[in-house]
Amino acid sequence: MQINLRADDGRSEVSIDVRGRELGGDDYWDGNWLDCRVSIRAGDLRGMFDATFRVEEFIRMRDGVRVCMTALDGTFVFETMEEQLSIIAKGDGVGRFTAECMADDASGVRDELTFEFSFDQTQLEPLATDLDKLIKTYPLVGKPR
Repeated sequence: MQINLRADDGRSEVSIDVRGRELGGDDYWDGNWLDCRVSIRAGDLRGMFDATFRVEEFIRMRDGVRVCMTALDGTFVFETMEEQLSIIAKGDGVGRFTAECMADDASGVRDELTFEFSFDQTQLEPLATDLDKLIKTYPLVGKPR
């Protein structure tokens, strides 16, 4: 299952391929990690790395995308507990968004790539739909204690 965000000019993209739960189970802290492969294209730079992201990180992103669908001056965010990927997308109020991205191939190492790109509001609905499918496939399990 993939989550994609692309620049209008086709030169930049962040793609998250969710391959499954890392550990499984119904414990909130262990059961909500998802095994992912992140692919990045920033102009002529390309790369990929493996990472684990939490279900609630995708839920927060989905909720923010849904707000931006009606508030074109809104912001949605994907920030991860292990600080391996950050996407902060801000709307200009008339349908254009700028995504400020940071990718780090290994938690705590700081091999960091930062880049930004622009995209149109027409990407919001398919992005929200893909996030809904992801969250339905891998629902949040357990409760924090």
